[in-house]
Amino acid sequence: MKKLIDDRIEKLRYFMRENNINGYIITLSDFHNSEYPCDFFKGVEYLSGFTGSNGTIFVDSKNCYLWTDGRYFTQCENEIKDTQIKMMKMAVEGEDTLYQIIEKKLNSGDCLAFDGRTVSFNEYKKFEEIAKKKNFRIKTGIDLLDKVWEERPTLPKEKVYLLDEKFSGESLESKLKRLREKMKEKNATVHILSTLEDIGWLLNLRGNDIEYNPFVLAYAIISMERVLLFTDISKFSNEIKNYFNKNNIELFDYFDFYNYLENILLKNKILLDYNSVNCFIVKSINKNIEIINGENPTVSLKAIKNETEIKNTINAHIKDGIAVTKLMYWLKNQKDYSKMKEMDIVKKVEEFRQEQEGYLGNNFSTISAFGKNSPMMHYLPSLDSNAILEEGNFLLLDSGGHYFEGSTDITRTFAIGNVSSKMKKHYTYVLKSLIDLSKLKFPKGTTCGNLDTVARSVIWNLGLDYRCATGHGVGYLGSVHEGPNILRGKSGVILEPNMITTVEPGIYLDGEYGIRLENEILSEKTFKNEYGQYLEFRTITFAPFDRDAIEVEYLDKFEIEWLNKYNEVIFETLKTFLDEKELNWLKKVTDKF
Repeated sequence: MKKLIDDRIEKLRYFMRENNINGYIITLSDFHNSEYPCDFFKGVEYLSGFTGSNGTIFVDSKNCYLWTDGRYFTQCENEIKDTQIKMMKMAVEGEDTLYQIIEKKLNSGDCLAFDGRTVSFNEYKKFEEIAKKKNFRIKTGIDLLDKVWEERPTLPKEKVYLLDEKFSGESLESKLKRLREKMKEKNATVHILSTLEDIGWLLNLRGNDIEYNPFVLAYAIISMERVLLFTDISKFSNEIKNYFNKNNIELFDYFDFYNYLENILLKNKILLDYNSVNCFIVKSINKNIEIINGENPTVSLKAIKNETEIKNTINAHIKDGIAVTKLMYWLKNQKDYSKMKEMDIVKKVEEFRQEQEGYLGNNFSTISAFGKNSPMMHYLPSLDSNAILEEGNFLLLDSGGHYFEGSTDITRTFAIGNVSSKMKKHYTYVLKSLIDLSKLKFPKGTTCGNLDTVARSVIWNLGLDYRCATGHGVGYLGSVHEGPNILRGKSGVILEPNMITTVEPGIYLDGEYGIRLENEILSEKTFKNEYGQYLEFRTITFAPFDRDAIEVEYLDKFEIEWLNKYNEVIFETLKTFLDEKELNWLKKVTDKF
């Protein structure tokens, strides 16, 4: 593998020399800034062997750097081991950023290049600032991956479908009306939307162009009268075409989008988000047209779930809770773990989900990580790494499913056999962190950053931390990681009623074990007093925690009270869906502490 990776990098350098390029950037993004791109866009993996979901490569004549975030440090080190690639740690003090390396490596007269369709306009502006400072050129219209990548996958051709209103809870007519009201507030006549999850939500349109994400590759241009959708028209049935036509939604070829941008009339005022649109989009628009840079209104609109979405999502979680609870019963009653491997757990939880009506598939690759693999936050088992389960350590299982009723995301960490008192303490502190946030009552206007601190401070008390957000929004049959409600320390986003957010604190000790526990919580209004309206959370995930790993002495009486109530809800919710043996087991593991 080392030789294969190094050969690919050298082949890239050959084409760089041929095109007078001194530095080349490859991102893990598609043309739509998607978190999980389809195979056609996985150039980082092809060039480096790194399989994580966040990675950027910079290559010059002598060096190859790969940046990733804290979720993937250990995984990345393992996957690029013995190659010429140097891993760079994002957001770590003393570690050079991509921008700093570019400034150090490129000089006057040099050329920096990348495919501008895979780089956001805000990123491009940072590169442009460095280029002006160092007097080098930037080429944004060159895709060297096409030259390097033999047998590159093609763009997907999966058929699309409309999400019925009994699932979405709102017609596309109503959503377009609300969007256009937001456009008027910003004095915009045209809105350019390139993010797939926003297009899918707005038009109640779903597809299978991206693995684990029910999206359709498309761009949308919304005016006050019509919507222009640039996509692969062959994916659309006549029924959908007719429905769209009645709603003034016109279909155009996917690759005609940039040509159309060049012909938008000067009188228009265009709303778009520099953070999400790629730089080619902005550069294709006439410079004399006024651009209004702002967050896509659909981001906040879709984050606040309607009554139908909430009701359906809870039903999806009941189905998912049945599957995960059956998996837990099966796992905890094994007599010989030495015959089991991580990938066996992936297969088994999928089998239990497939038994549920309306199940459509996973919404991300299932993380099944045992022992020393579990500190890698987004570790994925493979034939090479497929660890055998052994008594005395933890198995971390992070999984989720798409159902017509909604999408789920749940993590449970299981003690395999007897684990040490230190491991039980750490498990209980992670549970304590989850409980403390889940039972919180807080005034309206509280930010996601404030809420992150509530959970994280419990882990800080041990002198530990975790290198990821405490939680994130979850889309309705959409993206498993949805904003703006990301529970991250510096976030100033206000958590609103009817947002669904994960809470997933953890402890990760490299070389030993990792623990993560994750539920989804729904924010709801509670009491109102002289200090204003208060909110609280309702937990909508229904699966028990591993009682064998809980050391109750580390929980206070209010945390124990919350846990007992949660266990009672789980039992009452799931009891009619389990067989006699499963039910007897569930009664024991949900008994009061």
